[in-house]
Amino acid sequence: MSLAARLALCVASCVALLGSLAPRARADRADAKPDLASFGAGALVVKDAASYDESWSGFWLLDEDPTSGWASPKGDIAPKAFVIELADRDEVSELAFDNGQVDGDGGRRGAKSVTVEISDKADTGYAHLAAVTLAVAKDDQHFAVATPKKGRYLRVTLQSNHGDPDYLELMGFAAYGKRVDSLPRPDASGAYATSFGTFRVLATGSTATGCYESKNGLIKNGGFDGRVLRFTWSETTGEGTHSGPAVLVFPADGKSFLGLWWNGAEAKPAGRWDGKLTGKTVGVCPHYKFDAKAAAGGDVAASLRADGRARIYGITFDVDSDHLRDESRATLDQLVAIAKAEPSWKLAIEGHTDSSGAADHNQTLSEKRAAAVKDYLVKAGVAAARLTTAGFGATRPVSTNDTSLGRSQNRRVEVVRS
Repeated sequence: MSLAARLALCVASCVALLGSLAPRARADRADAKPDLASFGAGALVVKDAASYDESWSGFWLLDEDPTSGWASPKGDIAPKAFVIELADRDEVSELAFDNGQVDGDGGRRGAKSVTVEISDKADTGYAHLAAVTLAVAKDDQHFAVATPKKGRYLRVTLQSNHGDPDYLELMGFAAYGKRVDSLPRPDASGAYATSFGTFRVLATGSTATGCYESKNGLIKNGGFDGRVLRFTWSETTGEGTHSGPAVLVFPADGKSFLGLWWNGAEAKPAGRWDGKLTGKTVGVCPHYKFDAKAAAGGDVAASLRADGRARIYGITFDVDSDHLRDESRATLDQLVAIAKAEPSWKLAIEGHTDSSGAADHNQTLSEKRAAAVKDYLVKAGVAAARLTTAGFGATRPVSTNDTSLGRSQNRRVEVVRS
């Protein structure tokens, strides 16, 4: 099946309620703590097993969608191991697996015996975490870890299937627990070779801007949450301008990225971006040059001029808090520069959350976060009379709240010009 066809099958899914070992429908998983091993949380498969083709690679184990996953080459059902790099150093206390929607043969292709290990290094030092036996054709199979352990890398080994002689498959993997150490984000600035031409990314604090050499491509209003970069892509041809959201995740070594992009407001990703670092010199695109204006918030200012609104992902907060992270300073300073450069503008600052937690809590949190941004601008010299704030909680999502990836896009600040 082609990658495009696999992507077309993607259906929103929710994160599991912790503590339950009984499989349950993904629609019941909205209130859970995040899946530490999901792509949306910044996890990546850094050592993949041989697969049937690209549309069945190990990447699809981490997309929180039980209709996509990994499959072995035909006739190769020997044990297969995957190494997953977590975004931070975590303590893992629970695991979950999906094998309910494997292809054909009554579920016999699905993984049966699985071992999971954890380490602080990708190649050595693995400690046993769990050995589990999966039921036939069931999603959301949960297993508590008897002795939770800490680490940065998970090695997941599929030992056997349920009897099919040709294929070994797994459709999803998840790990739950808590963050132990927040690790520094790799320096993402540089030039990357991709199938869409060269990507050129300039990262300043939690803010990122850039371009790519396909259809006058632009990376607009980008912001980091850990090592996950969220931004708006834009392409212009003779038929007009098209845009949509995108997410890139950078591994610890900063030498590559892996991403997904969406067309407009469509719910399902339209494709994947893979980039390999070719040099730390950012360079320029024929249609875009990095200059002082861009560094001072040119993308945000342009959005405010053209649309009257800018969605900003470079402003981040501590978990369940209105405390601004230090990495947000570069983006906040861009807003200060814009406000001072356009003294006639009045700016409304909006706070938006994902749907985790109760609605009244999310409402209050979004209001406090908007107020924290206003307070920063006022202390930097922007007149308070020019600024208003509003919180919308989780009532105005721009993506699904059923996955870590979607929730990361819904946690944001927007600024409206009047």
